[in-house]
Amino acid sequence: MKVVLTLVVAVMLLPVYAMIAVSSASDANDLGGLTFDVSQLGAHVAQLFGQGGFPLYLRNSLVLALGVAVLEVILSGAAGYALAQLRFPGSRALFAVIVGTLSLSPIVVLVPMYLVVKALGWIDTFQGMIVPFMMSAFGVFLVRQFALALPRELLLSARVDGAGELRIFARIGVPLLRPALLTLFLLQFLAQWDSLLWPLIVANDPGLWPLPVGLSQLQTEYDFSIGLVSTAALITAVPPLALMFLLQRYYVAGLTLGGLRK
Repeated sequence: MKVVLTLVVAVMLLPVYAMIAVSSASDANDLGGLTFDVSQLGAHVAQLFGQGGFPLYLRNSLVLALGVAVLEVILSGAAGYALAQLRFPGSRALFAVIVGTLSLSPIVVLVPMYLVVKALGWIDTFQGMIVPFMMSAFGVFLVRQFALALPRELLLSARVDGAGELRIFARIGVPLLRPALLTLFLLQFLAQWDSLLWPLIVANDPGLWPLPVGLSQLQTEYDFSIGLVSTAALITAVPPLALMFLLQRYYVAGLTLGGLRK
């Protein structure tokens, strides 16, 4: 079994090693071979951060991914908790409608969403890229399924003590929902970090381009150096990999426990 797992890990890490090797390539005719030159890799990193738009693309991706992920956690977390623990007229019908929207393809709502953003004057703005994705049906569903298991006795005792629903959510709900909220944060961060289509549509200003859009321009900025482009892709992969490593146990717990709720 250990041998099989070792082979699986080796196969999965092979593309990463190949990317590092190619990042050491000096020109379009040099793919790096099976070894890599640390000095050449360092030179590519220095070149990317020393000139061109790469640092700006990196900043824009961080603003976009963090903005959407934080707003998603706040809004979808509050909505999912309310649908699970509060009873109000139409709550079941509202939840059914929210779940029903999961069947819609993102392409279906792309044009209406663009028209709304354009009418608001948000073309070429960060809010035009962030606000349409600040809350999702999947996020509400995930948190709601997890919130169904919260101890009602604890929440009831807080209400008896005079605590308001917002305070109960902040002081009791959020700590208990941490795995689900961090899982949602991670999923949204990864989705927006790789987002290409929507920023390409609403951001005509190169100063607002995130990394997926900006990377496509590197070949024109630098007359296409395969080592430089590969280095840019390698740096782009670092933040999501680091975040995935840090939040892995919450991610597993959030999806596993949340999926068992009825």
